[in-house]
Amino acid sequence: MTAHTTWMADASRAAALVVALAVGVCAQTPSAPGEPVVDPERMSPREVQRLFDAYVAMQAQERLQLSETQYPQFLPRLKALLDLRRSSLANRQALVAELGRASLGGPARRTDEAALGQRLQQLRAFDEQTSADLRRAYEAIDQVLDLRQQARFRVFEDQIERRKVELLMRARQNVRNRAQRAPAR
Repeated sequence: MTAHTTWMADASRAAALVVALAVGVCAQTPSAPGEPVVDPERMSPREVQRLFDAYVAMQAQERLQLSETQYPQFLPRLKALLDLRRSSLANRQALVAELGRASLGGPARRTDEAALGQRLQQLRAFDEQTSADLRRAYEAIDQVLDLRQQARFRVFEDQIERRKVELLMRARQNVRNRAQRAPAR
């Protein structure tokens, strides 16, 4: 199976997943004849993210009106940006958690000021490096896009992020609703 065929299958499953989450259907939902069943409840977070990334790529191609020559150049750059954002967020959360633990001081436990200062400096350095990495990732994407597509991409990113938050909130609400309706044992 080629990379393009694999991506198309992922995009198809991603579209089915997004539709399933959007309408609040968390039961097994066939994505297409002959394709595996998409069941959001049984998918790992990594699988959901992979499918969502495929959905984002599919939507970007459509919204930005990428040409056949642009798309193969755009796709790996978009994937790199998405991966960078995801890993940066996870790493930053870990650094902030360490900072939180290090800052827990009180009468029974004195905060080590030097260690706390070092952790703050690590966080600042990480934020600066992440900012530079993100700037390079955007520059790489912009090299493939014309000016109008660059503007559309920034708007698209904002819209897709808001949509992702909406879907996650709706999915959480559906889980709560199902838990409330579930018979007590």
